[in-house]
Amino acid sequence: MKRVLKPVVIVVAGFLGCATGSRDPSPPPPRAPAPPAPLTLEAQLPVPGTGPMAPALARTIGSGDPHAGTNGTQVADVESCANCHTDVAGQWRKSAHAFASFNNPVYRVVVERLRKDRGDKTSHFCGGCHDIALLVDGAMEKQIEPTDLRAHAGITCATCHGIADGRSDGNASWDLDLTSVPMPKDGDKESNLRHRARVGRATLRTAAMCSTCHKAFLDASTGNASHLTGQDDATPWARSAFAGSHGARIDDAVPEKDCRTCHMPRVPAVNGDPGAKNGTIASHLFLGGHTWLASMQNDPELVEKARAFMSERVSLDIGGVRHGEGKHELVSGPAIVLNPGEHTIVDVVIRNLDVGHRFPGGVMDAQDTWVEIVVTDAHGKKVAEAGTEHEASGADPTAHTLSSYMAKPDGSRLMVRETHEFRAGVWNHTIPPRDAAVIGYSFSAPNDPSAFPLKVNARLRHRSRNLDLQKAACNDFKSERGRTFGQVGLKKVARAIDACRPQPVTDLAKVEVVLSGADRVAARPDDPAAVAFQRRYAYGLGLSHALQEHLDDARLPANAALEIAASPRERAMALGLLALVASRQGRTDETFTVADRADAEARTAGIVAAGASHPAMQRARGEVLASTWRLAEAAPLFHSVAKSSPRDDAAWAQAAVTFGGAGDPTNALDVARTGLLVQPRDGDMLRVQALALSSLHAEPKVVEAAEASFLERRTPDDAPGIRGKCSAKVRGCANERVPVHVHAMRER
Repeated sequence: MKRVLKPVVIVVAGFLGCATGSRDPSPPPPRAPAPPAPLTLEAQLPVPGTGPMAPALARTIGSGDPHAGTNGTQVADVESCANCHTDVAGQWRKSAHAFASFNNPVYRVVVERLRKDRGDKTSHFCGGCHDIALLVDGAMEKQIEPTDLRAHAGITCATCHGIADGRSDGNASWDLDLTSVPMPKDGDKESNLRHRARVGRATLRTAAMCSTCHKAFLDASTGNASHLTGQDDATPWARSAFAGSHGARIDDAVPEKDCRTCHMPRVPAVNGDPGAKNGTIASHLFLGGHTWLASMQNDPELVEKARAFMSERVSLDIGGVRHGEGKHELVSGPAIVLNPGEHTIVDVVIRNLDVGHRFPGGVMDAQDTWVEIVVTDAHGKKVAEAGTEHEASGADPTAHTLSSYMAKPDGSRLMVRETHEFRAGVWNHTIPPRDAAVIGYSFSAPNDPSAFPLKVNARLRHRSRNLDLQKAACNDFKSERGRTFGQVGLKKVARAIDACRPQPVTDLAKVEVVLSGADRVAARPDDPAAVAFQRRYAYGLGLSHALQEHLDDARLPANAALEIAASPRERAMALGLLALVASRQGRTDETFTVADRADAEARTAGIVAAGASHPAMQRARGEVLASTWRLAEAAPLFHSVAKSSPRDDAAWAQAAVTFGGAGDPTNALDVARTGLLVQPRDGDMLRVQALALSSLHAEPKVVEAAEASFLERRTPDDAPGIRGKCSAKVRGCANERVPVHVHAMRER
């Protein structure tokens, strides 16, 4: 039976909060009619995977017979490049790209499970980014033999340097040139130019190329019951200040960066690589949080390089204490006094300072980063602890883990990357770029006054993957098939890794504070003014994500940050945060007043031009107007945010939905189609497009195609029920679903 979309009013998610005020209680004046503009009533539809490599969205240029094996051999060939590019090849051989295929037991155990459960052709979804040498030869539609050197290739030179174009879809949305690479000849300038032109296309230097694989979605073609967003590092980056998008908040002066800036910094070319410029090359180690991969290679130096890469990317703090009687205090120079026996909540603050995507990123369901916190008394005895057993067990119920929870239909969690069984995301505790999170930890202070002062020590700990996945990979590595893969890799390509080596655990950040009894002791030494401001600001930012009834908690640190702000930028940041909090509370007058003040400071600081408004303040005004159903006024504000941050798909979706809800299908369609160029499978924009085309009486076949595209990618109907089952049946799930929640510590 065909489902039909009804032309209903659409309201952006999160806009249904109660308003506590109104800037202008009278009805808004009618909007002046816009001059007529030609509008093509066509739909912007996502391109499906077609051809022999589907469901991967990959396409090839100049390929020969896909079953002849020559294309895959060409893609797998690294030696031809390594003969000259010794520095690059030497780095690449240790990288995650080199161990991306069946030569990696972690990947192998996941892809072979998918192949067994959903069929070999479905694994093209994986192969488009992991197994290009196999995929272009049609070799993934049969058993992969350990002796097949294409299965040991990984992501090679010919992959990245052969991509002629990258599209915004993800799931291997690349066009790979398989024509022969013209080789340079000594003393022949023209041959060198031809070689460089072929392997050094402009696409190579774009985030779009990386996004073709570092962005994914799941649907029926990948063996899933419905459409879901997969691992995606591209979208959080595109929404962030690192990509030039400033709709989230008024922030510090953050330099724009892309994937290469962080993951391919310039390093010395110690072997005289001919591709070097001024003695350096772009690093081809592709460093990230790959400490386990480095350990699997038994390479302590590479482990330390990965640890150094992660250093100072995130911060950890203890922002404040919530007393049993309800009093909320900031941790700063003055003492915080606890009464003996008092029930106390300590708020830990984590901020993603310099990771250009969510932290941790990549496959978030398999990540294993957690907080460990210990309270000790004046005699050094433990009073309470949380997360301290997670390193050994991987399943400490008191640990707050920075990962995502992907569920089965019964609400239970999938732990070892069973991607084809994903039915709904329940929660996601990873942190977007420049954002912050707050986690509360509760305990009872000792009854004995001599136990004071108390010390609270917290640290943020990281390992690459959860222990369940490590165990599965280790078992696969020890199997007969796994041993054969390792033997062939070591013999034929001089690369083999041991998935049973222990994972390194890295402390990313630490913090200590003191909580006093009757005798006041400073919580910590007074911070320099700039540090104190950042600590208060980060705490308020994290608390601004709390449920509606707790949003007021963010005001204390935000106002404290404003009080000590030492520059127009800092005042703009603090005022901007207060405006966002007021907006989320539905306080219209306050939102506009504080946003105006923030804009004035932003102009003084040179953040925005004279007479202009910061995009984050336009968004705050728009959200508070939309929360009181003044959609016609809100929509142009959201549109201005999108136009100022054209990579931000969330801004385009917000504008499209609000124009649609305001009864303006012309602008709704125009904005939705623009946003779909950025995020082709966004359910909100696909729905707005379908409704707008229907309202504008587009051709029936156009409307039908738009409706079908939305219905295929809408939020799964059973997702709320699955989350409810998790809350009802899985220990701790209901608590974890609360944005700013409290963990009960183990008391000693």
